[in-house]
Amino acid sequence: MHREVALASAFAALADAGIGRLDETEYAHTLALRCRDLLAVDEAAALLADDRLRVQALAATADTARELTTLQADTVEGPAVESLRSAMCSGSADLRHESRWAAFTASALNTGFTSAHTLPLCGNGQVVGALLLLRHGEGSLADTDRAIGQALADTAAATVLSRRTLGSAQQLAGQLQTALHTRVTIEQAKGVLATRLGSDLESAFEVMRSFARRTRRRLAGVAQDVIDDAPSVRHLATAEAPRRGRQQQPRPYSDAS
Repeated sequence: MHREVALASAFAALADAGIGRLDETEYAHTLALRCRDLLAVDEAAALLADDRLRVQALAATADTARELTTLQADTVEGPAVESLRSAMCSGSADLRHESRWAAFTASALNTGFTSAHTLPLCGNGQVVGALLLLRHGEGSLADTDRAIGQALADTAAATVLSRRTLGSAQQLAGQLQTALHTRVTIEQAKGVLATRLGSDLESAFEVMRSFARRTRRRLAGVAQDVIDDAPSVRHLATAEAPRRGRQQQPRPYSDAS
């Protein structure tokens, strides 16, 4: 019964990561801790990657597990990296007889781990990370442990993906709001300056744009100064508005018929 309660707590913690921006390193640490406590493993680590499989965050339950995960990220080799690439489970039941991942295997054995197993973090067909499960003894993961570990990994993947999607949407909304505010500011400044110059809106815009280019300032900043009647731009109100097109010169008067 105790394990059922612990499982429910783990899934709740991974599914509800709070509000605001997700701290992916802290979240990876929570995932690693829950796996170590629930599965028949000695230490665990979790890494999260972006859509190009570049590691963005990693955390572990012990320094040795962290070092092994960092080694894989640095060398781009090891069972966790293999899970990232293949979206499948990987690992070795006995690293003493493992010919793959030379650097990882040697380091794992030197730090007392004899077996290593990895599970991918996948959601909506996208891999967002991998779990590294380490044991001092040899042997494969029990089917129950593998199933629970994969369920935890899937829950974590769904949370990470949803929060990243939300973050991207919020970022886009912020960019659009900034662009709209900038546009409104410039349009308002055009009207203010056109009134001061006694010109049309486009001529006023050209005066502001030319000044922004000469002074290497952002046009939105110049526009805001025009609205605020800042001293730095007051001379623009006395500038000669650029002529739009070439004006036709009047023909000389002649009595000739």
